[in-house]
Amino acid sequence: TDGLVIVGAASGGIWAFDARTGRRRWHLPTATAVVGDGLVDRSSLYIGLGVGSVGRIDLRSGKLLWRYDYGQGQAQGRPTLADGKLVFGAWDRHLYCLDAATGRCLWKWNNGHPGVFLSPGHVVPRIAGGKVFIVAPDRAVTCLDLATGRQLWRDNSRKARETTGLGGDGRQFYYKTMDGELAAVDTSADAYRETWCTDLGWGYEYNSCPACVRDGVVYVAGRLGQVAAVREDGMLLWSVKCCNSAGNDFRQAPDGSLWVTFAEGKLFRIP
Repeated sequence: TDGLVIVGAASGGIWAFDARTGRRRWHLPTATAVVGDGLVDRSSLYIGLGVGSVGRIDLRSGKLLWRYDYGQGQAQGRPTLADGKLVFGAWDRHLYCLDAATGRCLWKWNNGHPGVFLSPGHVVPRIAGGKVFIVAPDRAVTCLDLATGRQLWRDNSRKARETTGLGGDGRQFYYKTMDGELAAVDTSADAYRETWCTDLGWGYEYNSCPACVRDGVVYVAGRLGQVAAVREDGMLLWSVKCCNSAGNDFRQAPDGSLWVTFAEGKLFRIP
């Protein structure tokens, strides 16, 4: 972003490099590994700072503007920002909502289960109509009120697992199931209302790669190197096998093409 390449290191620290020359611009030390994804909003980067904390960093200088310490576990998934509120999950059982300007905690939520392996630690929360939508390893879709953190509803009719997406108009929330399906939920409903569910043909599935929505198409990646494209009305357009490992994430390039990376180190371009 803005001519910078910014990375977190497994050896600790966050680094910014000049995208053209590779020259180091700044380095912010951390006590533990940084394995999570970050969110850029204007001149700030919001990202986990290793185990037990997240922070807001000034992009140009690398200065830490605020730090919120929640205690344990990494904040691995990409945070989400809406209405001045930063929402993220951590491997400590909790989903958090912070004031994005100050880092003050506004609310936190958990599913009531004592096991940390069911935490929303690697989810990308989706926000629409003042509601927060998540799926986690607890196999449930959860909807919370953004302002208060109050749980509005939870549904476990399908085996939901971590992958999330949001329609271009915000009217549909997408999630992937452990049975290799992509499901859509009406974000305006007062309870779980499924609009469609499409079988991707993948069988057993648990990869947490976030979905990417572009031009009315939802793109998802699987645990065994698959990529599928589903139209926003639920029609499966295609499904291909690119390689043999889990998808990491999608990114859209300036020319409109999508790039997707996989755990085995391969990179694919989708026109």
